[in-house]
Amino acid sequence: MRDRLRTELRTATLESFVLGDVLRAQARAHRADPFLKFRDGEITYGEVDAAADRMARGLAALGVGRGHHVGVMLPNCADFVPLIFALARLGAVAVPINPAYKGELLRHVLASSNSRWLIADAPYAERIPGVAGRLPDLGLVIVRDGTAAGVPLQALGKPAVDMSALSARANGTGEVEAGVTFSDLQAIMYTSGTTGPSKGAMVPHALALACAYDSLDFLDRWGKTIYCPLPLFHAAALWDGMLSALLGGGSIAIVDRFSASRFWDDVRRFDAQVTMSVFSMIPILLSRPPAPDDRDHPMETFYMGKSSLDEPLRERFGVRSVETYTSTEAGIATGSPYGEWRTGSCGTAHDERFEVAVVDEHDREVGPGEPGELVLRPKQPFVLTTGYYGDWEATTRCFRNMWFHTGDRVWRDDDGYYYFLDRMKDAIRRRGENISAFDLECEINLHPEVLECAAIGVPSELEDEDIKVSVVVRPGSDPLDPAELVAFCEERLPHSMVPRYVEFVDALPRTPTDKVAKYRLRAEGDHGLTPDTWDRESHEREGTA
Repeated sequence: MRDRLRTELRTATLESFVLGDVLRAQARAHRADPFLKFRDGEITYGEVDAAADRMARGLAALGVGRGHHVGVMLPNCADFVPLIFALARLGAVAVPINPAYKGELLRHVLASSNSRWLIADAPYAERIPGVAGRLPDLGLVIVRDGTAAGVPLQALGKPAVDMSALSARANGTGEVEAGVTFSDLQAIMYTSGTTGPSKGAMVPHALALACAYDSLDFLDRWGKTIYCPLPLFHAAALWDGMLSALLGGGSIAIVDRFSASRFWDDVRRFDAQVTMSVFSMIPILLSRPPAPDDRDHPMETFYMGKSSLDEPLRERFGVRSVETYTSTEAGIATGSPYGEWRTGSCGTAHDERFEVAVVDEHDREVGPGEPGELVLRPKQPFVLTTGYYGDWEATTRCFRNMWFHTGDRVWRDDDGYYYFLDRMKDAIRRRGENISAFDLECEINLHPEVLECAAIGVPSELEDEDIKVSVVVRPGSDPLDPAELVAFCEERLPHSMVPRYVEFVDALPRTPTDKVAKYRLRAEGDHGLTPDTWDRESHEREGTA
């Protein structure tokens, strides 16, 4: 079965990469097989396919049709996946929204995406009255479990119905077909916004499914169960997770959130071989006390883990950590064939889909070993974002000189393996040198009392910038002296990389994709310096006074 699926997909054309059609084909082949797994039950391929058609008919009765933008603000639940396929079959455009959003963040996504409908879980719908007056395009709110939760639909500030109305209005039976093509817009996915407000990347059907296929093939996921503790509004969970399981004829086990204490029990419960992860999950699991059953599980691969953590992960848990270069805008641009990974590398160029280069500030290509910005050009149509919705300035800035500029600094070795350094905005200019925030953070994270940290450049009274690190101490640890942390850095780092400023915080601010929102750290206090910031130079002056 696995070999047949692999052969069929490898010979498939991009024209067949349409979400609704792929679900239909896989449901016919695996109708009674489990597709979605939850802690309280399973849903088969056939059931998801039927639910998608039923929801599509109900949405069509409410006026949703081709080209309409529909916000989706749901937790990881049984309705999320069939709803995405229902919208795809109607030719509508899904706008997944972070369920944590409220106030201006929520208004920004709904307004900038021109969403005319919002499908929201009951607790999230109650945030609508606060922003309803500033959302002229939003015409109808569809509330999941609103009646059961006692949500006053008439008080939301917009016309509202309960999601049960979809079934009541789903006239007719049979398959829903809207003539959707691989080049049609499937979603507007909001990027993490590390340097400012989130931008809505326009995603054709071909981009979402090409990313899913590449993830499937690079990681040899055919027919396996993928464990997904990531939020489904994020591309990693939706494409690399759910769509990858769909294409490979496997299953995806969906839980509400990552829990270190429940992680391995879940893996055993679901018999999962692959985990969808973010970088921070692995250090948290490694920091837990060793247990006799650390290797008693079916897990094979973490994706995306940092490949630099591959060795400790293998030694303790017997699991590989696989890294690719992946983004919402481009899917998987670099990745290594299964088993051909290199520590610290995000793989080689995906030559079938992209032309990949490393360039300097003038877009001139640099050679092996030289750092620069990663840029891409598609070799196939519609496997790259078609731009940022409603933001022509950001689109032209990223697509200048016929390249898509990722904003990430990398280097490649003589064999064509690429190595991520940091976000371009994360390079700190200090005393005439460019400091990699990523490298500095990796060193500080080795301190036994440090859970995680973030380094930023702050204004210097001399020139360029000084370095500040915001540090989260491990739970249960003794208080950490900032002078001790600086001494730790002095032992391991060049003088130019030793931070001047240290601040201990309870948690780092996060973007919807679990990246550290450094723009928020820079905006705190006086250009990133707060009353709680410890200054090494002031400390040294006081010590010599």
